[in-house]
Amino acid sequence: MRGRLEGDRLALEARDDSVPNPSTSHPRRNAPALGALLMGLLITAVATAYVQRGVDLRREQRFENAVQDGTAALLQRMDMYQAMLLGTRGVFSGSQKVERTEFRAYVESLEARQRYPGIQSIGFAQWLQRDHLARHEAQTRAEGLPGYQVRPTGSRPEYAVVVMLEPFNPRNAALLGLDVLAEPAHQPALRRAMESGQPSATGLVWQAPVAGEEPEARAGFLVYVPLYSPPEPRTPEARRAQLEGFVFGAFDMRDLVEGLRFQGFQTVIDLDIYDGMEVREAALLYTSSRPRPAAGPRRGALNEQLTVHIDGTPWTLVFTTRQFFLEVTRSTHPATVAGCGLVMSLLLFLVTRAQVNARDSAEQASVEQQRLASEAQAAVRVRDEFLSVAAHELRTPLTSLKLQLQLLFRQLHQDGPLDTERLERGVETCERQMTRLTKLVDSLLDVSRLSSGRMELQLEPLELGELVREMARRFEMEAQAAGVRLDVDTPQPITGRWDRLRLEQVITNLVSNALKYGHGAPVDVRVRGNEHEARLEVQDRGIGIAPEDAGRVFDRFERAVSSRHYGGLGLGLFITRQLVEAHGGSIYLESTPGQGTTFIVHLPRAGQGGGA
Repeated sequence: MRGRLEGDRLALEARDDSVPNPSTSHPRRNAPALGALLMGLLITAVATAYVQRGVDLRREQRFENAVQDGTAALLQRMDMYQAMLLGTRGVFSGSQKVERTEFRAYVESLEARQRYPGIQSIGFAQWLQRDHLARHEAQTRAEGLPGYQVRPTGSRPEYAVVVMLEPFNPRNAALLGLDVLAEPAHQPALRRAMESGQPSATGLVWQAPVAGEEPEARAGFLVYVPLYSPPEPRTPEARRAQLEGFVFGAFDMRDLVEGLRFQGFQTVIDLDIYDGMEVREAALLYTSSRPRPAAGPRRGALNEQLTVHIDGTPWTLVFTTRQFFLEVTRSTHPATVAGCGLVMSLLLFLVTRAQVNARDSAEQASVEQQRLASEAQAAVRVRDEFLSVAAHELRTPLTSLKLQLQLLFRQLHQDGPLDTERLERGVETCERQMTRLTKLVDSLLDVSRLSSGRMELQLEPLELGELVREMARRFEMEAQAAGVRLDVDTPQPITGRWDRLRLEQVITNLVSNALKYGHGAPVDVRVRGNEHEARLEVQDRGIGIAPEDAGRVFDRFERAVSSRHYGGLGLGLFITRQLVEAHGGSIYLESTPGQGTTFIVHLPRAGQGGGA
């Protein structure tokens, strides 16, 4: 005996010499802490990217709303102006002859400058055949315009001559007698309006500057509305034969567009409008960015291009954000998340390292405490078993995660094209291992809360059947992967006041156990109840539980099967019972070895200590 004790003493001394001092830094001992730090940093990076994406989406949505509002405002304004020109055509349709004074009075009553920003003039162009031209000129001179002459001069088969134009200022007076059909920029719109019977807009038309008022020519366009003699023509040939002329409006693009009101316009969002389907400087109708950018949109700016049709003529609208838009929509949330994540990762590293050091210290102390009482030895064995199982359960997904990351690293640095399918499978495996780690850590946290009495229930009205069906849908993929048919039977609604999150945890633990130990046999989930309580049953047809183990499986760290064959910490049913009892309910099981197990949960519908 003495020799054996001496040998034990020497062996203990040898072990003491081989055990490193906890205060000495060692890479292998710090590996869990470093792993926790890396995991925290990874989660921080993912969370920061997610929050930043949310900020970007909100910025893009705000810009998209402004684009939609600006486009709608432009179209509504043009619809209103078209209605005004159609009303002006009604003046001519309702009278055999409209005198110049009548037309001037009508245009003045419209108060066009105040009500229709951007409109420069409203006029009427009379449709003439070649053999009527001389009589038309003579009649107009007799009406008080002695120098009147249609221009440009020359013989043409048809004419569209401006005979009325308001307001009658010097610039507009100089346009009387102009044959707009002879102008190449006007011909397509006139022909289109004549043959379709609908208002038709010209392309880009430059308006000559007025001496002393405008320093340069300004971009604009005209809209022509055809006027026919009754009855209303139905065919292009009839429209040409019955055409009497065109009511038209001349518009200045700058005054028209700058009167629009939509969010951010001219403060944080610029608008460019081009004549036609292409973006060309030569076709620029309007721009709110002055001076013009030298080379396309600014870096980081949002840009959207779309095409609208204005009275048969396509316009290209280009919306672009200014730098100030990015500044006012910038958020500090990503930086806050990143900062908090870094702090939490550091704290997790320190806590994990402290736990590892504590474990080392405990293992060394356990060697010196071998003469403790049997009860203390049993407690140490339970603790060591739990730590071993927990380390195994945590190491398994970490090892798989590490291997997958190494494979991904090699694939990313190999020559040749990347195999995206292999990359996707690797990332999916990493995600599954992360989910498994999260569940294990959550179980440990729940045990901590239950032990310290810090578990608080947030009661709310719930329909148990709906919650069970929702949880079953979450297990569909897992059940399919295991080849298990998962059936849910909820014949009638069962409502009560319960904590939704904790009931989800109860259902998750019971269903996951049924899938794990069911050996591929069907799993049934049933919900029943009466006016006072609800009853939840989860039945599998697997290995079953022996009668002597039926009571202890609800205890902490207890399990009815070997941890070598089935993973887990032995905490699921313990947490389940604690959560059910916290609601004022009870849980028990009915089982026959080899035929399966049924877990039965009773819950008061009024909640713990609540009224009906």
